[in-house]
Amino acid sequence: MKKIVSRILAVLLIAATILTAAGCKKDNSAVPKDMVVASDPLASFYLYVPEKWTVDYTEGTAGAYYSADDPSSVFVSAWDMPNTDSTIEDWWNANLTDLKLIFADFNLVSEDTTVVDGLEAKSYVYTATLGEYSYKFMQIACLKDGTVYLFTYTSQPEQFDSHMGDVEKMLEYFTIK
Repeated sequence: MKKIVSRILAVLLIAATILTAAGCKKDNSAVPKDMVVASDPLASFYLYVPEKWTVDYTEGTAGAYYSADDPSSVFVSAWDMPNTDSTIEDWWNANLTDLKLIFADFNLVSEDTTVVDGLEAKSYVYTATLGEYSYKFMQIACLKDGTVYLFTYTSQPEQFDSHMGDVEKMLEYFTIK
């Protein structure tokens, strides 16, 4: 009887090990070298920023800014699309309407196709004025399972290019769970 119980336990242990290994998703949560986590553990994505950036949750989104003297910032937001057949272009057209209501002097500089975490994405670069301040923005939107993930980089126009290396590194490691 002991042999039968031992064999059953051994088979159950092997089965549990196989099922656990098969059910494990690749862990993308390892923090890349010289970067820090800028997203909540409960978020549906991982955002990493260089250590020299300051993580900032004050706006209720995952994000960071460069410094008090240079408030260039990044943040990621996610929300569900109203229809399951909605596209990034649908999102952009709705977003564009809102942007033109909020900002003065809105000017679309470029619109390109790119890839984020293996997903097709769209990149929009534009300039705009809010009050007496001018800004340059890069928004990268991708769609996964009916949710739009939006990475936004904002800077004063004269500082915009100086942070592109950091922004590209952030995008390289950006992962949707």
